[in-house]
Amino acid sequence: MILPVLKARTQAQHDRVEALIPLMADPLPPGQYAWTLARLYGLYVPLDAALLRVRLPDSFEYGARRKLDALHADLTALGVPPGTLPLAPAPAWSSTAHALGALYVLEGATLGGQLISRHLGRQLGLSAARGAAFFASYGPDLGRMWRAFGAALEAHVAAHGGHEDVVRGAEQTFGAFEAWLSAPPRALERPA
Repeated sequence: MILPVLKARTQAQHDRVEALIPLMADPLPPGQYAWTLARLYGLYVPLDAALLRVRLPDSFEYGARRKLDALHADLTALGVPPGTLPLAPAPAWSSTAHALGALYVLEGATLGGQLISRHLGRQLGLSAARGAAFFASYGPDLGRMWRAFGAALEAHVAAHGGHEDVVRGAEQTFGAFEAWLSAPPRALERPA
């Protein structure tokens, strides 16, 4: 089973990245939310392009899992023009298994987004329809989408191997998140 291994081997990285996404503050300054979304957009653009180049197996339903449009819509609703934002370096994956490790990180983040989405509603009055679509990804289908991802990942690794490459892809992706989110932004100032 790959999912428990991924969770165990990346937990410390997950915790460090989670600490770099300061959206559960009470009160939550609107500028903090916009700043965080802008930083995430800078990561998701190159990750999404790389995942499209890999051409993931159909069982992963990547077309239904893409979140770039939601990020774009949220930033636009907040008055932040996405086309002006700095982008992280593109990932260098050498296999489909590496890309599947990256997708594990993105799908796990979507699970955590549900808590953030509710907090955004309470703190800033935002909703999936108005400024918080990214963190509300999949809506009521969240559980089903996570289970389908897990089943597809387990089946793929059972059929094709690449267990360590999937773990390395997840570790590299968490590392990219950590590096990008902790680096000084080039075009967007952190709110006070």
